[in-house]
Amino acid sequence: MTISENTELPYFEVGAVSKITGLSANTLRTWERRNFIQASSRSATGRRRYSQEQVEILALMKKLTGMGDAISSIATLSLGELRSRLLEYQTNQTEASSARTTVVRILPFGERAKDWVSILPAQFKYVSEKEGAPDIIVIAVDGPIAESRRTVTIVSHENPNTPIAILYDYAPRELIQQFSVSGYFLIRMPCSTELLTHYLHAAMVNATHQNAPMDGPDDNGIPSVPRVFSDKQLATIATSNPNIRCECPHHISALVASLASFENYCRRCEIESPADADVHTYLGSEIAKARSIVENALLYLCEKDNLVVPSD
Repeated sequence: MTISENTELPYFEVGAVSKITGLSANTLRTWERRNFIQASSRSATGRRRYSQEQVEILALMKKLTGMGDAISSIATLSLGELRSRLLEYQTNQTEASSARTTVVRILPFGERAKDWVSILPAQFKYVSEKEGAPDIIVIAVDGPIAESRRTVTIVSHENPNTPIAILYDYAPRELIQQFSVSGYFLIRMPCSTELLTHYLHAAMVNATHQNAPMDGPDDNGIPSVPRVFSDKQLATIATSNPNIRCECPHHISALVASLASFENYCRRCEIESPADADVHTYLGSEIAKARSIVENALLYLCEKDNLVVPSD
């Protein structure tokens, strides 16, 4: 991306457009020759330049033609009309996927992914890497940036035709943006089982859209406050049927999970940003105290509501 000297608006040249949209330079030239789209400007040497809006239009055209639309039938649509058409397609496909009666084979990577997969409806079947090709892969991003990026890259390379959903809570913006541009379906956790089920069906039709800290002293300097509930126990509480007429168990368990995830995020920041280690040590220790308070509140709620918390 470059900033134009005259308009101060960003523009993208062919190489960048190809990487962002997945369209080859040859396809861009063909579409321009057939007047399906025109570059907003050209450089002094004749290099084509596309505006940010044009890049989004091209990306939408790529998706819609991949779904069966003829380029000639959508070339005259506005950006808003293209967005609406894609949303309609994806909504119909997601509904059709949700209505399927066959078992969905799901392969999770990461302990948190396994915990969430374990509470999905019976329609989803947890499979291992040895049991053949899954219908969808779920990866939990809860480690160092380099490790998370490497895991996603390797899994994607080994399963080129399988949709991948990435579960995350606190993660560097750069990493999430990279995964988004690469076409992975991003799911912000925690969320309800019903919503997670819907998201997974959306990921399967290519729609657009954390490890527990150890008890005891922490190697990175953050004083550890022992956890009362594991991620799996929190996920179970979140999907329970409370006797009280409210959603408090779901909301409080989600809050505990989010705070625990932020503690882990601070630990990673200590390692990856040594210059700010003291800041992250302080934040991590204070959040750990807050998480402990909320955990005690959740424990009190479970006792009052007679919610049975399974052993980890």
